[in-house]
Amino acid sequence: MRHLFAVPFLAFLAAPAGAAPAARAAHMDEYLSIWSNNAAIAPATVARLYGRHVDYYGHSMSAGDVYRDKRAFVQQWPVRSYAAVPGTVVNDCADASARCHVGAVMHWRRVDRAGRGESGTNTVRLELARENGTLKIVRESGTPVVAR
Repeated sequence: MRHLFAVPFLAFLAAPAGAAPAARAAHMDEYLSIWSNNAAIAPATVARLYGRHVDYYGHSMSAGDVYRDKRAFVQQWPVRSYAAVPGTVVNDCADASARCHVGAVMHWRRVDRAGRGESGTNTVRLELARENGTLKIVRESGTPVVAR
């Protein structure tokens, strides 16, 4: 299981390239907040958000494979909290973008059904491309941030 999070929609990600930093950060904050709501992920949501083929943490997967990974993650970690580190959000998506990137450094915490928790800091990067006129995630990646 490699994923960090998922979202129910991407419309808010398409901030104009020249948008103020606070507005661009608000989009990532909303994205992370939606995933932190601890709701289960639905196959229709993944199909709507993800491209037919996704480079998913270095593995080529179908949207169905991504759904199965995300569902397993939610079942293992039913309580999750994600927050972007202020000043780290990057969002070059614009309304007319054919391809764009959204990313941030995020703090996360998750708790399993037995009440055991973990926390850390990761980067998160999404590459979006147009499929049938809609921006969809075609690459999702991230790496742990190691404290020095």
